[in-house]
Formats: sequence, C-alpha cells, structure tokens
Amino acid sequence: MHIRRQVYGTAMPLAPLCDVFVCAGEASGDAYGAAVVRALRGRRPEAVVAAMGGPHLAGAGVDIEQDIEGLAVMGLWPVLARLPTFAKVLAHVERTVRARRPRVLLTIDYPGFNLRLARRLADLRAAGMRIVHVVAPQVWAWRPRRAKRIAHSVDALLCFFPFEPPLFTRFGCRAIHVGHPLLDLVPEQIPTESLDRDLGLSGQEVLLVAPGSREREVRSLLPIMTQAALAASARLPGRPIVLVSRVPDLPLELYRSVTDLPLVEGRWRELCARAHAGCLASGTATLEAGLIGLPHAICYRMDPLSAMIARHVLLTEHVGLPNLIAGSRICPELLQEQFTVPRLTAHLLRLWDGPRRRECRLGLAGLRHSLGGGGALERIAGVVDDELTASHRRFTHATAADSSARLEAVQ
Repeated sequence: MHIRRQVYGTAMPLAPLCDVFVCAGEASGDAYGAAVVRALRGRRPEAVVAAMGGPHLAGAGVDIEQDIEGLAVMGLWPVLARLPTFAKVLAHVERTVRARRPRVLLTIDYPGFNLRLARRLADLRAAGMRIVHVVAPQVWAWRPRRAKRIAHSVDALLCFFPFEPPLFTRFGCRAIHVGHPLLDLVPEQIPTESLDRDLGLSGQEVLLVAPGSREREVRSLLPIMTQAALAASARLPGRPIVLVSRVPDLPLELYRSVTDLPLVEGRWRELCARAHAGCLASGTATLEAGLIGLPHAICYRMDPLSAMIARHVLLTEHVGLPNLIAGSRICPELLQEQFTVPRLTAHLLRLWDGPRRRECRLGLAGLRHSLGGGGALERIAGVVDDELTASHRRFTHATAADSSARLEAVQ
C-alpha cells in the first residue's frame, strides 16, 4: 500500500520509518537534541532519527521534516498573531510523525506546542509509541494544576532541576532528574585569546550587551541596553568597550537601526568569558553566562497584556535562571517598568567593581554545585535508549492509513 501525505497542499511520498522523532522549537532545544542524538548513536549507530529542528540537529545527521526558523516567540500577542502558522505547523508535524511512525517521540521544551502534539498522538502512544519530554514545564512557577495533565501525556519526563520530579511523580508520572545539559556543554575554562586577536581588543575591558535571540526582544531591549552600557562605560576608568552580541539569524538592519556599536556574531561563550560585566535578556543565555562566571543584569520587557497576566499567575520571587537556581537574587533583574536607562546604568556600575560584584561572582560560582554533576546528555540518551527497548511498535501500513484518516477527519 502506497501512502502519500499532504504538506501545505503539496503531495509527498511517505517517508521511511524512523526509530526516534525529535521535536524542538527553539535554538536551545535544537542544540540539546543534536547532542542527545550523537550520544544515542554512540549506543545505537544504526538509529534512524527525524526531527522538527534547526541547524544543530541537521548537523547531527537528522532528517529535518520541519524547520524551526521563526517559530520561537514569547508573549501573548506575538503568539496570538501567529496562531494560524502554529496550527499549520502542528498539523504538518502530526501528520509527519504518523507517517514516519517512530518508536520514540522525543519532545524538547517548547511545551505549548510539544505537549499539545503529545496529546494529539495519544492513539499512537496506545499502539506502542513512547513519548519522552525533556525540560519539565515550569508548573512550580505558575499554573501548578498543569502537572497532572502533563503527567498523563508522556511516558517519561526528564527534569533539569532536582526539586521538579516530586511535582509530577505524585500523579503517577515517571519524572527523572537528569541534571542540566549546560553543565556538559559549557566548560569551566574558555580561552579568549582568539577573540582578542580577531577583534583587536589588546587587553581592553569589555562590557557586554546581549538583547536576546528573538526579533521582538532585540527591538524592545537593545535601545535601553545600548544607552545604559554607553552611560556606564563613560563613567568607568579606561572607558571599557561595549560589544553587542548579534544572533546570526536576525537581520543586520535590526541592530544597525538602533546602534553603531561593534557587533559580534556567534562566539557567545567566548564573549561571556572575556567580558567584565554585562546586561542580558532573560533566558537560557543568562544561565550560560552564570556558569561561565559573568556578573550581569537580567533584563526583559514584554507587551503590557502578557505582563499583566504574568503578574497574576507567577508564583516565584525571581525570573532569571541563575536566581531561580540559587534561590536568591544573585543577579539584578530589571523587568517591565523597572527596565530603564538610569536603573540599568546604576546596576552595571555596581557589577563592575565593589561589594555587589563580589556577591554576584560568589553566587554564580555556586551554580554548578546547585545543578549537580554533569552527564545530563548521556542520561537523556540512556532514557531514550531504554524507551526504544521498551517500545512495542505495532504499526502497520493499515495502522498508518487509519491514523491518517483520523487526522483528516478532525481537520
């Protein structure tokens, strides 16, 4: 029986079966997924892997069935504005998973999309496909009642933080603390001589500006970050150079419409190791910077409606990952109306020298211990390997046809 699938109106032949299908919606998940695939192939060299992913998974030799460029958005209005696109992508990925019939579906973060996909594929799970989700949704920060629904949607939930599994195991979920992959990906010592040479820094101190990886973040954060960094630099001895971290995928004019400061594309970890202090958009980048030891201010601003909703549902005192892990405000946070040029300038000056800088560095030095040991990526690959053994794929061409018919009926 020859089955064809529709992708945005174009008929395509049925793809071959795969062992694992990876779903990652953002750059960090793409990087984690690629590392897990490489670790898994150390155990199962013959494993066939397909994915919704980006350049990291593609570089790991994975069949990319859906590219993730432009899918990383935050805030209520940006998500609502792109709902039709997300609906099409979700339908396409669901159809693709049904066609490729993996033994294990590995979903990484991106919970609004991935957990909805898992629920829509409940029939395949019942037929033997296993679902493993990496990165426990932050139900401890907001909407804790989601834990029960999540627990019933997956076969294994892999948690980065040690306090997360009990939130899900009480509902019968197999929740496992695997540690944080950044401990494997971010070395304790990062050489910066090459960066100095390429940028011609000649020992000059660096103040780092990192306005995020999304276009909306850069538009919102870069103007204030730039003004504050320049104001702080003008008041510091030796006038440190201000460098802006640029995301390669975003257009150059997005940055140049705001600033003519030097832009450094990529080389994120070298920049963090070389800088003396910085201001960073809230996100995974702040944890990377923290593990490297960079004192920094954590900044964010979202649309007013999203901010209002967040204030009503947020249950934690902190937003930045270093602060959440440490359980204290080791890095200053400037959010919404607090994110102003005078406030950020003052924090950058305090982080440059003196007791506040020493306190911050001491707190950052404890992050690795708080996260536990390394080896998270190998542990994730081990769980996927176990699930491949445990899966009992009973899919046939008839099953696939019935599955495709079921999908067409609900669209």
